[in-house]
Amino acid sequence: MKKIAAAVALVAATGAHAAVISFDAPINLETTEINQSLSLSQFDSALGTLTGVEITINGRGISSATVENTAAQAQSFRFTSTLDLLFTGAGLSDVVSIPLFDTGGFVQINTGSILDLGNVDESASSSFTVAAADLGSFVGNGTMSLGCESFVTNTQSGGGGNVIVVQNTQAGCGASVVYTYDAAVISNPVSEPGTLALGSLALLGLGVARRRK
Repeated sequence: MKKIAAAVALVAATGAHAAVISFDAPINLETTEINQSLSLSQFDSALGTLTGVEITINGRGISSATVENTAAQAQSFRFTSTLDLLFTGAGLSDVVSIPLFDTGGFVQINTGSILDLGNVDESASSSFTVAAADLGSFVGNGTMSLGCESFVTNTQSGGGGNVIVVQNTQAGCGASVVYTYDAAVISNPVSEPGTLALGSLALLGLGVARRRK
């Protein structure tokens, strides 16, 4: 009896496709002024080849304000307030500016009166793309840190120095990073024509050996 061995070969075709992964550092509100630290994961090179990085920084401000006229007569008064959030780290230095209050001009406040400017809840963000030459600094198995510091600016006009402004503000910083990369993939195994022919010959030879037996 003649034994015929057939070898089966599987050929895996490899390629690459574009993929995206992102990480977030959520906003945490605190009473101003604040100085926060944010952490974002680096890109793991085991996923593939990094081709692009986009970072978004964002902030939120919640504030309330009242204006009291303590003068002996009515006062014309204007008030504006802005929250600036300074982000540093990861190769950036940028400010997200959030307007909080603006009376829009001079308002009349009667003597002994309190003007309630209400409550505001405002957010803003800014995004930028990292230069190709700087992508390497985002690759690793750790985290990268961003710092965020708040500055609340108030501008008061008029009132004769006899207007009292009471303002309460909370602020928070957040950030996100989006990595674009080429990921290697393995397609489904496909038998080549030569492999199929070899298998056919093996089966044919096995049939002939059985008949001779």
